[in-house]
Amino acid sequence: MVTSLSLPLFPIPISVYNFGEDNHKLNIDLVTDIFKERDRDPNGAIQSNYGGWHSNSSLEERYKSFEVLRKQIEDCSNDYCAKHGFETGLIVEGLWANMNQSGDMNVSHNHGLSALTGVYYPVESIVGKDCKFSYSENNPIKPGIYDGKKGGSVYFQDPSYGLKNRLKPKTKNAFTSVHYYTYPVAGVLVIFPSYLVHAVLPFKEKQTKRLSISFIAVYGEDEKLIEYKHQLKGILHKLKDTQGER
Repeated sequence: MVTSLSLPLFPIPISVYNFGEDNHKLNIDLVTDIFKERDRDPNGAIQSNYGGWHSNSSLEERYKSFEVLRKQIEDCSNDYCAKHGFETGLIVEGLWANMNQSGDMNVSHNHGLSALTGVYYPVESIVGKDCKFSYSENNPIKPGIYDGKKGGSVYFQDPSYGLKNRLKPKTKNAFTSVHYYTYPVAGVLVIFPSYLVHAVLPFKEKQTKRLSISFIAVYGEDEKLIEYKHQLKGILHKLKDTQGER
């Protein structure tokens, strides 16, 4: 008698934490502070963004709302480690905000110098001046890069992309799919390994804004280096503010 066993070896855990309406007040504060930061620093930074606005990092040092979110993300990041057999003790830092409008995108990239990274959505979208929160308990992660209709999705790429060409997929599942995507869902935090390549597709809808918040998570033994970086960033922020007042 022949028996068989298939094992899901080398899995890549992507965890979704859904705060839902419990974070509604915080989400409003985050959206307000993101626009405040964009007005304060309209140039922001050029990183993976093609168009759009990418803030400078460490917004948790400037806004209380971001510090509240940072603590939530840190708890979830260590929960991620505990669930998947990794050491806890991660410190979340360097939060930054992204604002994309029609035609803007973020090219494929990773955050390889950290242990974990991820994205939090304070709002689904903003049309004109109206915030669309649309909280949902459904699993937002789907196979593919988008739903075939609208842009604005973030998609994740299998590290073995391009190495399975001789196998012909018949159905979309965890063994055959080389991309997974999600759209912004208010109150949802997605955590994943920092080496995972990801990108954000552009969308066509006019007068629409897509907001997201990203971060890095590192281990506590790097705390002295983190503190030094924070001090250096604080000095740079003060210098920039002083120059802006001239």
